[in-house]
Amino acid sequence: MKPLSLEYNSTRNKIVFLEYGRSIQNLIRYAKTIESRDERQNVVEEIIALINQLNPQTRNLQEYRQKVWRHVLRMADYDLDVDIPEDVDISQDSINSKPARVPYPQHQFNWRHYGHNIRVMIDKALKMEDGPIKQGYVETILSYMKLSYRTWNKEHFVSDDIIISDLSVLSKNQLSVQDDHTITVITKSNLPNNNINTFKMGKNRKNNNSGMNKNLNRNKMQNKQLQNKPKKKV
Repeated sequence: MKPLSLEYNSTRNKIVFLEYGRSIQNLIRYAKTIESRDERQNVVEEIIALINQLNPQTRNLQEYRQKVWRHVLRMADYDLDVDIPEDVDISQDSINSKPARVPYPQHQFNWRHYGHNIRVMIDKALKMEDGPIKQGYVETILSYMKLSYRTWNKEHFVSDDIIISDLSVLSKNQLSVQDDHTITVITKSNLPNNNINTFKMGKNRKNNNSGMNKNLNRNKMQNKQLQNKPKKKV
């Protein structure tokens, strides 16, 4: 009996599409060896159905169907004699086409530690009418600016004067607060949602404590009754 020869991945053919695996690629190469055209057509369609099972949520999309057929032909080295659906475009231009490059957003911002969202909030505040709502919004901006400053400059002390001065520069001296204004530092404990959750937790804790106290009192009464119960004479 001849010993089985081990086959290593380094000696195998390169996988064209890693998301399909080597098994799909071997099935397509097997389909190329089938002499009967009808049988070959059925096998390729079964392979397409097997690939669709990998992403069932997109199997009915036209772009995905074209993508699968292009990948099948690519794995077959474009040497596969089968009938391709008429609504599938596998022309050379469509195969070689590449998606448009998505540009990376670039924002010219000198104070990057504050982030671009602060700039958006400042622009929104400049369009608001003067009043208590705008003033409260400006104070919120200052709170987030101080939070961002402390996040990226943990080793440096930050004063409210610096944050207020930076807001004045960013808004071109159009946004300001009172001289004695104290910026409230935003933390998890003073968020509105957390205050509600803290109230609920305190209420639940109170209910749990009351329930535990009732159980303790009940156990004390039962123990007291057992102690006062007269013992039977033997």
